[in-house]
Amino acid sequence: MRRIHKRHRDPQRAFPAAECALCGGAVYRGEICWRMWGRVLCGACAGTWMANEAALWRMSAGEVAR
Repeated sequence: MRRIHKRHRDPQRAFPAAECALCGGAVYRGEICWRMWGRVLCGACAGTWMANEAALWRMSAGEVAR
């Protein structure tokens, strides 16, 4: 019987799976990322981008119409 030894890949030598559209940082396989309208965003940029996009609907608690 022949044994096959699996080599574990070194994560430091891995190639990026994608590039963040905002910061240009590398997104590696297994990391959390977001695809918004064809653009890949890393986890750090996605929250900032979504907050800026939702700024049109931001208001104070006293401004809410009844």
